[in-house]
Amino acid sequence: MAGLSLFRRVIRNEDFNRVLGVEPFRPRPLGQKLLCKAVWFWPRIEDARGWAEASTGTQWNPEQYLHSHRTKLVEQVLQHTTTDDSLMELGCNCGSDMAQLYDLGYRNLRGVDASGAALDLFGREYPAVFRHCNIQHDLFQRYLMNSGDDEVEFIYSNGATIELVHPSFPVVAEICRVARSGVLLDLSEQSQGYPRDYVGLFRNSGFNLVYSNKPEVPNSKSHIFVFTRR
Repeated sequence: MAGLSLFRRVIRNEDFNRVLGVEPFRPRPLGQKLLCKAVWFWPRIEDARGWAEASTGTQWNPEQYLHSHRTKLVEQVLQHTTTDDSLMELGCNCGSDMAQLYDLGYRNLRGVDASGAALDLFGREYPAVFRHCNIQHDLFQRYLMNSGDDEVEFIYSNGATIELVHPSFPVVAEICRVARSGVLLDLSEQSQGYPRDYVGLFRNSGFNLVYSNKPEVPNSKSHIFVFTRR
């Protein structure tokens, strides 16, 4: 894809590391700043800095995502998958959803999050899950690009993090490349960072919408979408 090819040429490993705080952050060169302002599709990953820097006392502090209740997203994961399936969580944060699946017998689990503080909390709150599962500190873009075709059966995510991925990266196409069987998302369509026609994009990548609770709760702030490969 032309978009992915341009993204790979512009965004380097050191750029990811700077956003993640692994290397000292340096602003873009002036030329790239001007390109970002003038050309909407010029690749950028700075939108993830808020998540990467999330810690106690900040807007997205990880503690607020600790919960013991079963979310609507997890309910759909349980309905559409089995404990033998391999699952990838994009934006695993402090691990509450993954820990529930682990307690129910899922073992082939992996996850990624940009927040090092959230992953530290994950390790403290759910040490057995954190040790057993494959958890990575990274941005979705690099994590997906480094994942193989059909690497997992299902991908699931609370979509607020996907919605912050700049359109210069074909996030839906990359998700569909990595997910062998299906994708489950909780999307806040009313307050997206970058609105997308998710149903159309998934359809173009060979996935059909098989469930959404949008007709049942049209005024909800977010809705569940389940896509399966045709």
